[in-house]
Amino acid sequence: MSHPDRPANHIALIRRAADWFREGRRVDIGQLATDQGVGRATVYRWFDSREQVVGEAIWLGIAQAIARVEADEPIRDRAAFLRAFSRLAYEVRGYPPLARFASDEPEFAMRVLQSGSSVVQERLISWVAGWLDAIDLPRSGVVHGVSRGDLAYAIVRLAESFLWSDMIIGSAPQPDTAASMVELLLRGAETTAQSGRSG
Repeated sequence: MSHPDRPANHIALIRRAADWFREGRRVDIGQLATDQGVGRATVYRWFDSREQVVGEAIWLGIAQAIARVEADEPIRDRAAFLRAFSRLAYEVRGYPPLARFASDEPEFAMRVLQSGSSVVQERLISWVAGWLDAIDLPRSGVVHGVSRGDLAYAIVRLAESFLWSDMIIGSAPQPDTAASMVELLLRGAETTAQSGRSG
């Protein structure tokens, strides 16, 4: 979930950015660089963009939430995954700094949380893929050429459309619907995979 191979100064900067994010303070790269005693250009050598820095900061909080929900699920099966996913959806949308971020900087927040280069999205997909491995969905193709990775991607993207609906279409977030839709998608994938194995 984290990147222990990162140099200590990179980790320190991300943690400071996470502190500012929790406090509702804008994560400004220039101010962050000054706080850490490095130049702005140095920060941009370490990280590709402000989006990446903020994404890394947000991920620290999400990784902690994942650790909490997984601690209550010692057995990894489909029911455990759905419980963990549902709890995580509620924790993410119920986290005040994230709600404030989505409200204050919606366009930027969408890039940080949902773009193709989003570290948050990439790691959530990896997390879901790990669960799909654990619940014994085929690794090299569920059905009709849909790989485990594609299914993990679809689950995250589907959930995002309901979790961040306030930024996308201006409607209230629906973490309960997100969890229900993920359950339908997973049930369908499992049922079809089982039919294929028995056919």
